[in-house]
Amino acid sequence: MHTHRESNSDQPVSVSPRKVKAGPPLNWISGSIRLLRDNWGVILPAYLLVIVAPVLIQLVSFDLMFRGSLFTMVLIVSAIAVLTLVLNAGMIAVFHSAAEGRPRFTSLFAGFGGRSIAHLVLMLLLMVLVALAMSLMGYWIVGTADLERALFGAGYYGDAMSFGLGTQNFMLRALFVFLSVVAALTVFAALFCFVVPLIVIAREGVFAAISHSFRASFKNLFVLIFFAVNVMALSQLFFFPLFTISASTASMSFWVVAMILAAIVWGAVLTGAYYLSFRDVLLTDEPPLGEPALDTAVAA
Repeated sequence: MHTHRESNSDQPVSVSPRKVKAGPPLNWISGSIRLLRDNWGVILPAYLLVIVAPVLIQLVSFDLMFRGSLFTMVLIVSAIAVLTLVLNAGMIAVFHSAAEGRPRFTSLFAGFGGRSIAHLVLMLLLMVLVALAMSLMGYWIVGTADLERALFGAGYYGDAMSFGLGTQNFMLRALFVFLSVVAALTVFAALFCFVVPLIVIAREGVFAAISHSFRASFKNLFVLIFFAVNVMALSQLFFFPLFTISASTASMSFWVVAMILAAIVWGAVLTGAYYLSFRDVLLTDEPPLGEPALDTAVAA
């Protein structure tokens, strides 16, 4: 267990990966809705700023990006990516302050502290390096499995069926490549799943945060997969009525406004659900979602 000073509270935050029960994924979403309902005056304006600020910067710098040099374009795109990341990190801090019963709009800027922003930028660089390393490894695996011609070479499919074990041989190698890709994506997601809130809320360094994120993710792998499936299914159910309305209304402007508002609300809900998953699996001082202590904090 590691104890850190939390950015928005005078109370220490104890961080230790723990295994949670199978039930929380739906509770994370319902708990996020409760937090949004009780603190909408803080959460929604903060989330609106998270969306609007990067868009405005893109609009302002659009002409400069395409008239300037390649270096200028890369610099502007990198700055927008960092700003978006830091604001989203601050949004998690806003949900943390709301869950603690002290919602503060200023928590949105928690990621702009010198130490936090440095570690967030380092996290981005590490993500790029890990993705590059995994891509090179994937290229080597595909070459080892001799699937390059199978995927890109004309007439190779028939050749693959004509030697050794034929179809079975080819399918086994294709399955090997597929499982390797799934394993790589799982490891990448586990490495960086909870790094942002660990940096901003628990004030951890990026390497300690990656270690804790990896352990917590694999301890709760199936729960997190179930959570992701729930999110995709509920997102479709949430937006389906709006697509139905678009087919039955002549007012395109009304549909666009409705879609934007729905996207803002649902995006805030998902951010809150992500924070509550982090709270459950890593913040050892906090009771699991649904216990009286958290219900009291949400009600406050």
